[in-house]
Amino acid sequence: MSGFTDEERAAEMKRRDDAIKLEEEARTAAKRDAELQQADTRCLHCGNPMRSWEATDPENPLCDICL
Repeated sequence: MSGFTDEERAAEMKRRDDAIKLEEEARTAAKRDAELQQADTRCLHCGNPMRSWEATDPENPLCDICL
């Protein structure tokens, strides 16, 4: 027997899962911030930031999703 109750084990597993989720969210946010720093234009329809060479038309830039 490990000496821990089921509730203690469940609480520890939840704490670890929450820590992993927070770390993944921080990593995703950092990646998104890096992409936003490279963006130099926005989609006219949805406002999604993108690089100018990704735009379909320089005068009316639309992202791939809105196209």
